[in-house]
Amino acid sequence: MILSLAVVACSAVSASSRPPESLDWAEFHNSRFGLHLQYPSAVFSAQRSSEAGDGDLFTTSDNSAKLLVGAFENSEHHSPATYQRFILQESYPGLRVDYSPIGQTWSVLSGTRGDTMVYEKVMFSCGGRVINSFAIVYPIAERAFYDPIVEVVEDSFSPGIKSCGQHASRD
Repeated sequence: MILSLAVVACSAVSASSRPPESLDWAEFHNSRFGLHLQYPSAVFSAQRSSEAGDGDLFTTSDNSAKLLVGAFENSEHHSPATYQRFILQESYPGLRVDYSPIGQTWSVLSGTRGDTMVYEKVMFSCGGRVINSFAIVYPIAERAFYDPIVEVVEDSFSPGIKSCGQHASRD
């Protein structure tokens, strides 16, 4: 089953004006697939994890912003380009895309929908057999606060590779 990072419209509220370096940063590690990243624990708190161990949701205390992190087996044999098209249609219908680079093993999708900013990065690991991703969804009105957070999360994001032998063999 493909992890869908479904997005709901978020309402804009005032965020803290603290710069990212002054926030409390925590390490997130997915024990099933091995991906990891840093996130500001003073901004996002864990809300739920999937039973399968492939996805986690973090939200702000007022629910105006979300951080979704996940990894799953690429059973549909997507490439970065086909998966980007898939998530655009399935998770972000109506997104006005302003940034969508695609590499050999990764892609980024960024844009706006209504008053909401969306940034999702996807990295393929294990020879394309595992899709690792994170998405941050936040109010456009708070871009000055969240855009630097996205940068730090993106810079720290790393797909799991230690467990490649355990996941998804190609047919």
